[in-house]
Amino acid sequence: MKIAVLGAGAIGCYYGGVLAKEKMDVTFIAKGQTLERLRNHELVVKSINGNFSLPVNVSDAEQLAKDDAFDFILLAIKSTALEAVIPELRAVVGPKTKVICLLNGIGNEERLAEVFGADHIVGGSAFISIIREAPGVVNHVGDGKLVIGEWQENAEKNAKLYELEKALLHAGTTVQISKHIRQIKWEKLLWNITYNPLTALTKTRVGEALKDPDLNGLLKRVSEEFLSVAEKSGIAIREQYKAGLLFPDEKIQNHKTSMLQDLENGRAMELDAILGFVIQTAEQCAAQVPTIETIYHLLQFMDRQNQ
Repeated sequence: MKIAVLGAGAIGCYYGGVLAKEKMDVTFIAKGQTLERLRNHELVVKSINGNFSLPVNVSDAEQLAKDDAFDFILLAIKSTALEAVIPELRAVVGPKTKVICLLNGIGNEERLAEVFGADHIVGGSAFISIIREAPGVVNHVGDGKLVIGEWQENAEKNAKLYELEKALLHAGTTVQISKHIRQIKWEKLLWNITYNPLTALTKTRVGEALKDPDLNGLLKRVSEEFLSVAEKSGIAIREQYKAGLLFPDEKIQNHKTSMLQDLENGRAMELDAILGFVIQTAEQCAAQVPTIETIYHLLQFMDRQNQ
């Protein structure tokens, strides 16, 4: 089984790294400083489950021809880069390739399905805390699970997807194949929209935001507004995702959200995939989301100033 990792950031380096450690055939597709780093240094993964480093195969997308041998491409870029990366994907997606979409927010799998066909897309959500410390260096600070599933409804069982699941489980990660990946994407978005925007706006970590009475109140209002939109859209968020939302595991109290990391590193934040989608959906179902809208516009201003 051949696997490509397109997007060698926090998520891509971690999951690609643990698969490479298991002696799987993994190629990282990178550019810029990350490409240079991985060509000349080992990939470094710091983890609560044990640190490791190893040399990895790395390439520029332009150097890769369409390769029917790629079974999976782990797509772990920012949602803001999706349109720009589609030409690179076209170069490496073969007739039997599945693209596993690990992007935050909702709408990304739909866009990929438009371009490559739903039968080529596997939806994914990574409920895990990983910080990118430097190009080719990531820190896994909070454990969680990876949920993946065929995007095409009523798709036949894919033996290679279960083979990938087995490899990830053997590597010590928690992974689950689900037939309800669209539901899972909404449940992941509940956490993302609650914590990502407000921690970026206030430059706080998860635990800091929870301990502050003003920010804690805002976190609660954002989650309530989102749950109202979900309910009016016919999405029933399961209790397990709601119950511990404002009482997360101690391991992620020090977690720095991906949106805050983007802000600090001068990268565009994933505002439309996380906030914009919910605002648009709220308009369609006549839900009121004043807190989410206010935070969205404040972050839009900060994003423009940051570029």
